[in-house]
Amino acid sequence: MVGVYTIPLVKVFDKPKRGRAKKAIRAIKDFMKKHKRLKDEQIAISKELNQKIWERGMFGIPRKVEVQIKEIEDKTFVFLKEGTELKEMEKELKEKKKEEKKKRKEKEGKKTKEEIEAEKEKQRKLEEKRQKERDAEKAEFKRRQKE
Repeated sequence: MVGVYTIPLVKVFDKPKRGRAKKAIRAIKDFMKKHKRLKDEQIAISKELNQKIWERGMFGIPRKVEVQIKEIEDKTFVFLKEGTELKEMEKELKEKKKEEKKKRKEKEGKKTKEEIEAEKEKQRKLEEKRQKERDAEKAEFKRRQKE
């Protein structure tokens, strides 16, 4: 699930200049806790978002940040809206799913290969049986001709 939020960081400007970037990160986590009802351990902030907060140093943080969130298993990842990290992560997840499907198909394929071999064995035995019957008919036919 992907959601888009605009997180206001204006309240951080009420704090002393020193350490505003750290407080902005904390404000983002608090916003996510409030709006998504999460715990701190469940929230992961992307590198791009962190760099956006810190790009003008400790003091010059942006007034607001537009973010996208993506919930994967038990974690909620917070990405910068214009960032590329979300797309990269989605590609990685798709690749993992494809690999898992291939592994499942291979496991299923092994079962079917065994079944195919068993069918081939049955067909071979059936063919041998038919060949024996033909040979028996030929022998019977020759015996009748001699009489």
